[in-house]
Amino acid sequence: MIRLRMLPGEDGDCLLLEYGDGEFVRRMLIDGGRAGTYPRIKSTLAGLDGLIDVLVVTHVDQDHILGVLALLNDAQRSVRFGDVWFNGFDQLLDAEGFGAQDGEKLTTALMEQRIPWNIAFSGRSIEVGRPVDWFDDGSTMDVLSPDRTQLEKLAPDWVAECTRHGLIPGRDPIPDVPGFESFGPVDVDALAASPFEPDRSKPNRSSIGLLFEFEGRRIVLTGDADDRRLVSSIRPRALEEGGKLRVDALKVAHHGSDRNISKDLLDLIDCDRYLISTSGARHAHPNEIAMARILKHGGPQKEIVFNYRERAQLWDVDDLKTRFGYSVTAPAQEEDGFITLEF
Repeated sequence: MIRLRMLPGEDGDCLLLEYGDGEFVRRMLIDGGRAGTYPRIKSTLAGLDGLIDVLVVTHVDQDHILGVLALLNDAQRSVRFGDVWFNGFDQLLDAEGFGAQDGEKLTTALMEQRIPWNIAFSGRSIEVGRPVDWFDDGSTMDVLSPDRTQLEKLAPDWVAECTRHGLIPGRDPIPDVPGFESFGPVDVDALAASPFEPDRSKPNRSSIGLLFEFEGRRIVLTGDADDRRLVSSIRPRALEEGGKLRVDALKVAHHGSDRNISKDLLDLIDCDRYLISTSGARHAHPNEIAMARILKHGGPQKEIVFNYRERAQLWDVDDLKTRFGYSVTAPAQEEDGFITLEF
């Protein structure tokens, strides 16, 4: 059994991954969305058995971390954590001590509450090439991003922002992009042919990306990861399988930004489902160029899953679905923000 719930992270990510075989169930919460996410998911968390085995905070952007802070600041929260995966300031430099920036809010919460932190990595950074002490339950977990260089490049910005504000505010340098509905009929072929320009955001490029596998099923969890780093990590795995890595679901990086998904990446995977986690607020994600690339290069038959109805409706177009071989899945109106997938 593998169950992935996309939760209402607003313009961010909040995912709950559960898996097991009838004798055990493990749970991972990946990011927490915006501050308004936590009140909406409290009842979901209360329905668990009190334990989240791993909480992953992919990076420090506010649309991923604020909901986690709200969760940790709730003294009556219904869940505890077996481990928290998060690259704080000292993990950026792979330092063993604690430096001057320990006032950053998540670091403080983890330390003050004595919550296990990067235990699976012996307290060190989560990065490509570092072994993970994962569960001996038939599943595997590999780190696809970030790498050491990407972590170190974020460190000066982290210092500057901590000095100014006492925390790291989430920032996204990509300007607001209007949805394609402003332009009339969408030309998928022309959009898909747009030159790829990679994301330059240092926080996004430090994002933790993971490859989860259990009972022959694979899910790629990307946060806002750098496309080039994902390509470098996936290519050798794809070559081992004849050129394409079989993937049951790809959580599209950075909510469907055209700077975080390329034809190169899509050509390396054989994927059934593309998951779009966003309400479209602030940046109108998913971007029409990113969607065009998925439609044209994401395989002959695929399902595109949105956790917000409004964003799904833009692409629920019969002639496009017929031409590019895809279906659209979205929550019912009363469940907007929530969707559950079984693998």
